[in-house]
Amino acid sequence: MIKKFTYSILIFTLLSTITKGAENLKIKNDSIQRKWYVPQAAKIQHAGNIGFMSLGATYYLVDDWYQLSIMYGMATDHTEAKTLNTLALKNTFLIKKFHYNDFVLSPLAGLSINFGSTHNTYRKLPDYFPDKYYFQNKIHFTPFVGGMIYHPLPFKTIKGIDFYSEVATMDNYLLEAIRTDYVKFDDIWNISLGLTLYF
Repeated sequence: MIKKFTYSILIFTLLSTITKGAENLKIKNDSIQRKWYVPQAAKIQHAGNIGFMSLGATYYLVDDWYQLSIMYGMATDHTEAKTLNTLALKNTFLIKKFHYNDFVLSPLAGLSINFGSTHNTYRKLPDYFPDKYYFQNKIHFTPFVGGMIYHPLPFKTIKGIDFYSEVATMDNYLLEAIRTDYVKFDDIWNISLGLTLYF
């Protein structure tokens, strides 16, 4: 099921990019309004608790300081039984923008809601697990902080590009670091790198 949904997202993003040029046509000096379902940007990201690599479509929900990205990521050890598919709703907030010539720099923070699917992910753990001993591993909340640098591009279809990096953790890692001595606080973080194309 998640694979079919994933393919639908990827095809939708590709078609939206191709048809984006039509959204900028002028009719009687009035711009055609962008359809609500057409994304303003597309992301590709390495790591960040979504997968080894992830792709997604991005929407600006509040001006340009709150972005919602619908992303799909996959991590695998080259066996189908151990492939982890993740669908993420990534909420990103651009805290402040700093302009330098044609570049825009911004610190950012956010929270990603990740839905995992593999042979051993459970929203409700099976009865053979001790009660409240293990953390459910189907849905995770992933806080992150980072920064991005943006530069406009002189093209009609792709109007700009940014590069970003984030430091993130997961809810269960953070909980275990707080309540146990076994998990160290400086061991629960990971770094992600990403690229965004703006339409």
